[in-house]
Amino acid sequence: MRVMTNTGDTPTEARYRPAEVRRQQILDAAAQLATSDGLEDTSIARVAAAAGVAKGSIYLHFASRDELIAALQAQVWAEMMEEPRLIAADDDLRWVERLDSVVEHWIRYEFDHHELYHAVFHTVATHTEEPWYEARTLLSQLIAGGAEAEEFDPGIVDIDVIVEFLLHGYVGPCFHHTEIEAAIVDVQHLFRRTVGASD
Repeated sequence: MRVMTNTGDTPTEARYRPAEVRRQQILDAAAQLATSDGLEDTSIARVAAAAGVAKGSIYLHFASRDELIAALQAQVWAEMMEEPRLIAADDDLRWVERLDSVVEHWIRYEFDHHELYHAVFHTVATHTEEPWYEARTLLSQLIAGGAEAEEFDPGIVDIDVIVEFLLHGYVGPCFHHTEIEAAIVDVQHLFRRTVGASD
């Protein structure tokens, strides 16, 4: 996540930037405020000031504050899922290697973007289930693929239950573990045991 500081542009100068650049500038400003001050009381006016754009410019890209926050949440999720999608599709990796790599990516992302992740997902409502759906789908496919290849043995436990357990369970160490490398190894072991990975 690129977090930009106030550019110092006047609203007139910012007006002539390409629309996609202005939209990203607004999202970057919202991310900056999320990490520094939290989103609970962040207004459209504060985001506009941080982005160096006129307040009305925000509404050209986002119909409301809720829509702006939803877009910021979607952007964080997109960044979290981009690399795991590639990992899951890499047929040169064993299923357990794919699982380990996805776990490592998610943990490193949350360690590196802890304040932003907490602000956009734990201090305001999440406005869409779609990103969670993608994460659930990816993890389900990994477990099913590993089971079919006989690398995993989830036993009698339903895969959907395993997925929910793992997705929610790995977050705790990201917030309470002080050593990232140890957290990665520990959570990888927990994921392996939960899906019945063979050594």
